[in-house]
Amino acid sequence: MDKSVVLTITGIQRIAGEDKTVELVTMGRFFKEGNIYYIEYEESIITGYDGNKTLITIDGDKILLERTGHFKTHLLFEKGRKYVDSHDTPFGIHEMGIYPTSIEINMGQSQGKLDLKYQLDIGGQYAGANELSVSYSATGRNGGYFNKVQRT
Repeated sequence: MDKSVVLTITGIQRIAGEDKTVELVTMGRFFKEGNIYYIEYEESIITGYDGNKTLITIDGDKILLERTGHFKTHLLFEKGRKYVDSHDTPFGIHEMGIYPTSIEINMGQSQGKLDLKYQLDIGGQYAGANELSVSYSATGRNGGYFNKVQRT
């Protein structure tokens, strides 16, 4: 199974009682090899990662998010386990800790959704609570908008 899909990616950052939301609607690729699901898409200039490709790997209850290109990122989400690594961002290289508090996965052949809630620390200091939601549809049920980004 290898399909072009419409992706809706929503990120919410909660820092000091303030929410920042970014939503990207774009085309991507969804495929499955064995029991492992993959979602792949190109980042845009508006997300701050222009020139990068993102690959999300869903293997059971583990989610790996990898960005390749100008800025390399390797984030592992596994409920109940903290993951610490250095990350290359538009703002420089930072040591980041990810501690997932909720992982919900609902994968299907034509549509699906992945919801992550996690705490983030930078340099060992708490930086906020985040949410990441990725949904896909092979039928264009996400409204038909492509490469649309909304920030609030």
